[in-house]
Amino acid sequence: MSVMIVVTYGAALLVSCAASAELRAEDAKPNIIWIMADDLGWGEVGLFPSTSQYGRIATPHLDKFGQEGTLFWNAYAGYSVCAPSRTTFFTGRHSGSFVKHGLNGAEIKPGDNVLNLGQMLHDAGYTTGLFGKSAPLTAPLQQGFDAFVGQVDQAYCHNMYPIAIDTGDGELNFPLTGNTGPKNRNLCMARPDVYNYTVDVFHKSAMQWIQQVAQGSKPFFLYLAYTVPHAGGWEDAPSTKEQGNPVPTDLQYADKDWPEVEKDHAAVITYMDSLIGDLMKKLKELGVDDNTLVFFASDNGASHEGHQNAYFFNSTGGLRGYKRSLFEGGVRSPSMVRWPGVVPANKSSDHLWAFWDVLPTLAELVGSTAPEGLDGTSIMPTLLGRTQDPPEYLYWTWPGCQGGRPGSASGFGVRIGSWKGVVPQCHDQQSLKPTPDDVMQLYNLDEDPFETTDVAHQHLHVVKRLKEVVISKSLTCQCFQCKWLTPTECERYPGKPSQAKLIFPEQAALRSVRTSGASLMPMPALAAATCALMIVLATVVAAVWQHKQQKSASADSADMSSVLSESCSE
Repeated sequence: MSVMIVVTYGAALLVSCAASAELRAEDAKPNIIWIMADDLGWGEVGLFPSTSQYGRIATPHLDKFGQEGTLFWNAYAGYSVCAPSRTTFFTGRHSGSFVKHGLNGAEIKPGDNVLNLGQMLHDAGYTTGLFGKSAPLTAPLQQGFDAFVGQVDQAYCHNMYPIAIDTGDGELNFPLTGNTGPKNRNLCMARPDVYNYTVDVFHKSAMQWIQQVAQGSKPFFLYLAYTVPHAGGWEDAPSTKEQGNPVPTDLQYADKDWPEVEKDHAAVITYMDSLIGDLMKKLKELGVDDNTLVFFASDNGASHEGHQNAYFFNSTGGLRGYKRSLFEGGVRSPSMVRWPGVVPANKSSDHLWAFWDVLPTLAELVGSTAPEGLDGTSIMPTLLGRTQDPPEYLYWTWPGCQGGRPGSASGFGVRIGSWKGVVPQCHDQQSLKPTPDDVMQLYNLDEDPFETTDVAHQHLHVVKRLKEVVISKSLTCQCFQCKWLTPTECERYPGKPSQAKLIFPEQAALRSVRTSGASLMPMPALAAATCALMIVLATVVAAVWQHKQQKSASADSADMSSVLSESCSE
């Protein structure tokens, strides 16, 4: 009997641990933070595989963040450019559904009768704050947010030293007095104490807000949308074009023998990383770290603009394409999620999800009802470390480089399981919808994660199936916030696999890391052995107990063994 008591007590502890995440997720509303980077490449965070002759960009705080949570290899932004991507985030609908739901991919106004994520969480009892780039929301305080400091107009977001930004319901009503004089790279970097860097203003405002709301009676939702590492200007928007990556200091990269714009690019990512470290420190200081679910993601692929070269640091991690591309480098996001004791730590996941899954996920978490007919589905089981079925499909629109021209139909990308289909231009120029006549490239991302080999002719049945799925959904091919490539630009188009092969000969090694499916930090052997031993002990005891007790007691013991097996497998 004493042995049974000991084993049962140990089993109860394991079952309790396995159930704790589910209990916490169901019984309490955690604080929620979404950190959105702007144009950060999949290979620009240290935990994601990438190599370059110039080394890696330092992201120690994001690396720690990922090790304390779960890293997602197959997480996707909502689009290949900013506003449409964020539209999918706020609405739960991908670009193929924008037209039939009255979304233009550029802005959502208060009178549009569109439920956005901030409004849903506000209605669920959350105190809500938005700091940074608000696009596509045009009036955050009228769209579910209690506090706002940032920039509504995207044209102004791309200059990091403006004379004013937005707050409350106003526009350009938050003066930045340090920026009223002459401005250029040399002046701003020489006197960072004088000039007002917008990213600092957003961050400090968010930290002050958290300080106020963290001890309140209501949970909070923070949407922290940094405007870096997006290319920007040092002078005044929108007259000044993007000149590089404005940042107050080049940090440890100042003495590197690199082009200035590349030093700035590395520095602005490390600078953002330090701010994220400051945020995580603040959560601990306020005692809310254990009850705060934090997401980190980028709104689209790596930038290749403002004179910065996405190939310099291998910013896509070898993925084909970059921002403004239907290929993986244009839409894959270096996404990570952290919630101590709930979201598994030191783990990685291959589950497919995209920005349009966020609204239904958080609706389930906080007990709200998501609108009917969303494209997204909840990934709460995945966040809790459990398995769940993959989504039926993922879908993006954008003009490709084969025949696209202003006014013509754009194309689309679709992923189902390991298969990725790319249609540079939809055949139907009238309805702007996918048809069986679309010419589709096909890639098996399990075998060819860098999309170097089109296998459409070898797998015509797969091509047919991908087309059937998107056609059955009545989706549009229309692109949003479009940019058609000129013939000259097409010659330099990042989607050319020969270019990727030439620049990244180490892709085979990256592929082995990318497709391994291994945890970031596997369970220690001792813990695994202990778990296995507990299963064996519970099973043996259950068998002995069957001879001594009635059938009901025997069934209970067998159930305990089953639960232990599930706990260890998770």
